Amino acid sequence: MNRARQAPRAYLVCIGSELLAGQLNTHQAWLSVRLRRAGFDVVGESSVPDSAASVTAALRRALAGADAVIVCGGLGPTFDDLTRESAASALGRRLRFNPALWEVIRKRLARYHAQIPAENKRQAEVITGAEVLDNTSGSAPGQRLEFRGKDGRPRSLILLPGPYSEMAPIFNRALPRLASRHARGMGVASFSLRLVGVPESIADEKLDAVRARFPEASFTILASGGEVSFHAATRAKTLAAARAELRRLRQAAIEAVGAWSYGEDDITLEAALGRRLRDKRLSLAVAESCTGGMLGARLTTAPGSSAWFHGGVIAYADAVKTGLLGVSARMIKSKGAVSAECAEAMALGARKAARANIGIAITGVAGPGGGTKTKPVG
Repeated sequence: MNRARQAPRAYLVCIGSELLAGQLNTHQAWLSVRLRRAGFDVVGESSVPDSAASVTAALRRALAGADAVIVCGGLGPTFDDLTRESAASALGRRLRFNPALWEVIRKRLARYHAQIPAENKRQAEVITGAEVLDNTSGSAPGQRLEFRGKDGRPRSLILLPGPYSEMAPIFNRALPRLASRHARGMGVASFSLRLVGVPESIADEKLDAVRARFPEASFTILASGGEVSFHAATRAKTLAAARAELRRLRQAAIEAVGAWSYGEDDITLEAALGRRLRDKRLSLAVAESCTGGMLGARLTTAPGSSAWFHGGVIAYADAVKTGLLGVSARMIKSKGAVSAECAEAMALGARKAARANIGIAITGVAGPGGGTKTKPVG
């Protein structure tokens, strides 16, 4: 068998007390996907408060068990931005002020601020031996350190700023070198299958045979937001071999889940819907009551949605249902605003008003009160 060597290990450290107070950590998912595609096994992730002792301890643990450690956050100029000091402490190195880097930061800040706070000079402090990673979208540069661990294996530590608009471009530029250093001599191919309309447990059961047929591949399955994502990666000594194995795996997975699959990789449900509507030269309009425009807002996140989405009506009040959508007042009185009959009339009214081929309507009980046994909240 054309097996690859063991995948390099990556660990994520996300810094910010807000992450421990309930704020969603979207960076972890974004970084994990890209690291897996580059050939890494993401072996762990830590969310750490803005505490020098906590960050230092987290970095030491991460470096002891991983080949590449990616750190997000804590590179700003304020008192609670402690990543530079903590990383230096974890490595037993010093921070040094870099005048040339400060001049770059100062000029960038001067475009927007007449007076630059002295605090910003902290952003020009660089760990001994680190390479500065330019931040073209903000004032907090990243840093990259490459060294060997006590076990002799090559290590990489990459420090990234917290805001996504700054973090993502720096990481994308740093990833090729990171993969070359740690995943050289390994071919990696991966894909994600997007499913809707099926519970995670049933999808998992349908995919059991695929996992059994491809024991050398790695798999994950995740339910979120009413959808299920199935991710698979193959590794081999060459990229061609990994891709060939992935083609066979992909076909088996698609056959296993059937019509529940709406797309692959980074495509969203709304983008997949738009693609099918464009292919069939169809258009769509919506009428919403209890969702208050949520469906229309989601549809318009798809690039190019103006080609197939004509518009929507938020018909919360019965007067709007009758006045703008042409729903019969008598029918609302007899059947109720929360009924299949009303939803059908709203859909027909939206289609006519927007001159679309298809109309979709949502009506229900918004809650938290107002629900009954026959018409519960929802």
